[in-house]
Amino acid sequence: MSKTLGVFGVSNEIVESYIERKQVDGFFQTALELNKQIIVYGSSKQGKTALIKKHIPPDSMISIQCSPTTEVKDIYSSILRQNGITILTDSSETETSSEAITATVNSKIKIPVVADIGGDVSGMTKGEKTSAQESRTVEYNLSLAQDVAEALKSINFQKYIVLDNFHYLNEDVQKRFAFDLRIFQELDIRFIILGIWRERNRLDQFNGDLIDRVVDVAVEPWDSNDFKKVIDMGSSLLNVDFMDIQDHLIESSFDSIGVLQELCKESCMSSGIMETSSEIIKITDENLETAIKRKLEDYSGRHLRSFDTFAESSRKTRDGIVPLFIPYYFLRVLLDSDFTKIMDGLKRKDIHQEIVKIHHRPSEDIRPSDMSNFLYSITRYQINKNINPPLFDFDRSINTIKIIDSTLYFFLRNCNTDEVLESLALPSDEIKPQTDNDST
Repeated sequence: MSKTLGVFGVSNEIVESYIERKQVDGFFQTALELNKQIIVYGSSKQGKTALIKKHIPPDSMISIQCSPTTEVKDIYSSILRQNGITILTDSSETETSSEAITATVNSKIKIPVVADIGGDVSGMTKGEKTSAQESRTVEYNLSLAQDVAEALKSINFQKYIVLDNFHYLNEDVQKRFAFDLRIFQELDIRFIILGIWRERNRLDQFNGDLIDRVVDVAVEPWDSNDFKKVIDMGSSLLNVDFMDIQDHLIESSFDSIGVLQELCKESCMSSGIMETSSEIIKITDENLETAIKRKLEDYSGRHLRSFDTFAESSRKTRDGIVPLFIPYYFLRVLLDSDFTKIMDGLKRKDIHQEIVKIHHRPSEDIRPSDMSNFLYSITRYQINKNINPPLFDFDRSINTIKIIDSTLYFFLRNCNTDEVLESLALPSDEIKPQTDNDST
């Protein structure tokens, strides 16, 4: 007997309709056998976390959740703590900048050591007796990857270290860690990094020395055959039949396994299926339409709030001039674009041209450098505005903006884009955007 919530849907646990894909699961399993660091990347809700949980037992990994405020030393502190290594004192502070580390942290750590001695042991530097082990105290530098690796080696550490939400880290932190990753690789400390982006070799751009030392595992694309296997797997567990609506269901998911899982779940619940049925139940178009409406309601609130937050900008420059408000105009271009183009990704050149057509300032005021500043920093811009997960990412290798929140495709296809455009508040009362008709 299976429960619908355990078979379909987006969950922290692996759902029973999980399928293995040779080009993803097989490749990931091969990567685990190599002495290389692993990067798992793709849009949100496309199966990154599920892939890790499927193939690595919980006792074979430790996990660190990254945030916008996480620093490299926070990552290292968490790794040590999770392995029973206690950080005792800091004798100096670490100051970091985008350029370099200007000071070091010399800390004492207490490393657990298996011991078979009786009696009390006093004095920190000589060891502290516990019920099953003693510990030795050593000095090390928390800012140095080699010191951290040596501490882990001293306890025979052999687990994978999973860094989740790596994209949240400040770019300077990502760059620094990319250099440390090379050191860990040489010392056989294995990391698995999970990030929301769609650009291959992201970390190689920060440190070219990682080339051939890192394996990039893309969880996308999902094709229709993959989706059919997921539907078949879940159908057999719940004794339901999606055959009449299968094609419509897959088309409505827009290549997102997360959306497909949620639509399957909601369709079953709409038909009254909460667990394995005693007889085969057909899932109808009506059930699917109900599911689509429910998910549109679920996704609309977040995306509309995110759009409002994204469009907000400072109302004045330092010189008192009305700013360019590029984020606001970018959203207008997005919402006016053909859905097929959105699926393929919006080219930088096209975005620039369309913004110029509708902008409140003369075309010469919207310089290529203004577009570069906006596009190159678009991920950090969203994280700074607490748009999590981020909606967009810029792939510099092909000069294209891509949607990286897989639910946004579903929202854009099913919402009334004209109403969304109308709801976007003007970032300033002093501007009056043009329409395409005004510019001709």
